[in-house]
Amino acid sequence: MKSRTKKIVLVIGIMAALYIFYVAIPRPIPPEILQVPNETLITKSEEVTVFDEQVSKISNELHETLKKVDFHGHIFGLGLAAPQIGYNQRIIALKTSYGNYQTMVNPKIIEMKWHLPWTEKCLSLNGRHFLKRYFWTKVQYQNIEGNDREEVIIGPRAAILQQEIDHLNGILISDY
Repeated sequence: MKSRTKKIVLVIGIMAALYIFYVAIPRPIPPEILQVPNETLITKSEEVTVFDEQVSKISNELHETLKKVDFHGHIFGLGLAAPQIGYNQRIIALKTSYGNYQTMVNPKIIEMKWHLPWTEKCLSLNGRHFLKRYFWTKVQYQNIEGNDREEVIIGPRAAILQQEIDHLNGILISDY
């Protein structure tokens, strides 16, 4: 019994340390990320119809900004929407792995499953927010060249996808 108790205490200690390192420690927000009450954050974004160097520029800026807030072991999901860096375009970036990000242009969720309670943070807002998100999503989008794509996203990335699409619609997690 003592061995089992020690294991449980060890697991709880590791979980607490991970929580403190990944969640509780405040990280500096780069100045290029707009903060509430900036009007751009509550304005519905325009659909991208021309896939030119501007789309690539916004994609690169999203990736570079995400690199500033990403760190090794960041396992709770990470994403950024174009309105958060001042562009009124339907473009988002999601973390795929440390230092790697995926850009989605004109993303639209076409199917969702398993509505669950969730806690989220946003780079444009202070604090944690509790809401319900879908654990499984199917999204249609275009890449930066304008090619159509469809993908199933599950878990924390699905929640982040939903948050970033909300940003494109002028909705903040504090609105729930």
